[in-house]
Amino acid sequence: MEATLFTGWIYDSLKPLAQELKVAHPAMLKAITAAKKKNDQVDARTIADLLRCNLLPECYMAPSAIRDLRRGDALPQSGGAPGDADEEPHRRLLMETGTPYNKERLHGRAYFSELLGGLREVPRSVVELLQLSRGQLEFFATIQRRLLKGLCQNPDLSERVARLQTIPGVGEIMALSWALEVAR
Repeated sequence: MEATLFTGWIYDSLKPLAQELKVAHPAMLKAITAAKKKNDQVDARTIADLLRCNLLPECYMAPSAIRDLRRGDALPQSGGAPGDADEEPHRRLLMETGTPYNKERLHGRAYFSELLGGLREVPRSVVELLQLSRGQLEFFATIQRRLLKGLCQNPDLSERVARLQTIPGVGEIMALSWALEVAR
């Protein structure tokens, strides 16, 4: 198989059933298989041909325990509101372990708790990282709300923000950014 975000859990699932399991290096494979007509069937045939000729560019597949330890860098690095790029670690961890989830509901506290409660065949480290990253996300969202509330209550800014928000497509954050950037 070609290495992707999902390779880890697929590899772990197939390993006990396979006599031999190889993971192809995606960048090296692209250089070899740069075809005009590409689809899954053509890709599978090309990978099979490379494997048969012993030319498949393999990549190292770290053991499951090491991959669990590496997941520590999946936590959000900055604060943001739900729906921002900081929610991406949740999605990445869930996809990496093959866990189905509802993308539209992932930011909801009740759904997230329900999702965590239903995780059965997921490493404990992933559950802990999900809980930790969710806690960080909620913490930073609270700070952001407090900052916004304080800025919006500032008498020098509130009138300018209200006027800027009359422009179609300009919300509170954009109006505050403009009002702070273009000081009187």
